[in-house]
Amino acid sequence: MKIGFIGSGPIAKFHILALIHNGFKIEAIGTRKDSINCLNLSKEFNIEDKYCSNGWEEVLDREVDAYCICSKVDANFSILEKALEKNLPIFIEKPVVWEIELISKLLALPNSDKVFVGYNRRYYETINKIRYLCKDLKGGTIFINIPDSIPGSKQFIENGCHLINTLQFIIDDFQVLKVVIRKNYKSGDLESTSAICENEDWKILINAHSLIPSNFSITINSSNKVLELKPIEKLSVYEGINIIEPTNESPIRKYEPSLSFEIYEDTKLKPGFNKMYNHFKRFIKGSKNHNLCNLAEAKRTLEICYDLLGNKNLKDLF
Repeated sequence: MKIGFIGSGPIAKFHILALIHNGFKIEAIGTRKDSINCLNLSKEFNIEDKYCSNGWEEVLDREVDAYCICSKVDANFSILEKALEKNLPIFIEKPVVWEIELISKLLALPNSDKVFVGYNRRYYETINKIRYLCKDLKGGTIFINIPDSIPGSKQFIENGCHLINTLQFIIDDFQVLKVVIRKNYKSGDLESTSAICENEDWKILINAHSLIPSNFSITINSSNKVLELKPIEKLSVYEGINIIEPTNESPIRKYEPSLSFEIYEDTKLKPGFNKMYNHFKRFIKGSKNHNLCNLAEAKRTLEICYDLLGNKNLKDLF
């Protein structure tokens, strides 16, 4: 299958590697006009003769089977709006756009059902296993930790949306009930947001705090089980607990969770990318057997992110 590829950022090469691994051929590659980064990328993957020096609009004019858009979020609306006119399947990196209003406009356009949003964690073995296990559980409490190396509302949306969308995939939709936000006293931008959320079966506690020495994690407590993703690429399932009474040598009562099993995500390619593009191939062929996030679900993810920021007005946040 021939792909028109738009983008040249740091993650672009990982997308190209996964595309090639799944039998796709990059028929055209471009981003901004005369982009040096894009030219270098085309040379690295020996697709120099396909380099579109006139930019992404030239990519849309090539004969291809589908498009892959991995450009900066700020540019995505204009690119996707034009790409939809071609009536071809489109892969686009999360979170698609910054504003809920813009994703609503995209949903109203013809062919919006042809968009496959790239939330790659939906294709982790760890995520699919925990999703399967949750179907047999009768609710409980979920703890979400979202750290970051960079503070700010925009950064939270760009990075935090991954875990929000992953949680939607695991337990379906949920509502934000109460939010506590802390802003940096110097910059006035977001430092942390903590929230209580719920759906019919689950109570959810979310803590997003920039600059803390921690890792992304999802911990699900239900009945006598604990399902822990920490980091997201590792799933640990605990069932039962061993209580070790104090002794003269160790005068502390110990509570040791009993590990049932662990699963580690495959990291031969960027995690999730191989299976994601395998499912994108199915999507192109018209199969319904895929875990894609469509535009409507991506919009809902953005809505939850804004609820966690306590504001739906982009200008008031950035």
